[in-house]
Amino acid sequence: MEDFIIEARKLAYSEVEKTNMPVKLHVDLATETGKRLAKELGADVDIVEAGTLLMDCLIGQALRENRPKEHVLMSLEKTNDLLNNFSLSEEEKENIRHCVIEHHGVDKFYSLESEICCNADCYRFISIKGFSFAMRYLRDMPFKDLVALLNEKANEKWNALSLDIAKKEITPQYEVILQMLKGLSE
Repeated sequence: MEDFIIEARKLAYSEVEKTNMPVKLHVDLATETGKRLAKELGADVDIVEAGTLLMDCLIGQALRENRPKEHVLMSLEKTNDLLNNFSLSEEEKENIRHCVIEHHGVDKFYSLESEICCNADCYRFISIKGFSFAMRYLRDMPFKDLVALLNEKANEKWNALSLDIAKKEITPQYEVILQMLKGLSE
């Protein structure tokens, strides 16, 4: 699994370098948050690390091709290509696939690991750290569009948040972000 994670990280970072999306700081934030949550909840840290690295690996390409809604399937396809080069168990492979395809949330998660990946992804826009990375990275957008996008992402991620531990941790930060967005909209 260690070699797979090394290759997943190389892939994720190479896509960031090629397309500038997602923000590398966001990749790192989701990955570190996911690993921490996995340890706290007794989940497979390696599966979560692989999932967080791969869940948005082709979002930059999807955005460049004006296909943002297809980024999950594109990332899954790239994940499958990478998985074909490694002799992981079928359960490990399936779990990693679900981490990628369920990272925006589903009614019933395939595994605790896929639920953790979804929740770790939420920190990219509804934690103070992730929100500030986004504001800094997207600063060239027209201000009104930036505020609208950040508002949309904050609400989307709040609705995907499912773990009690993450909700408890993130609620005060989300409330501050909402107040800030409200002030910026006025």
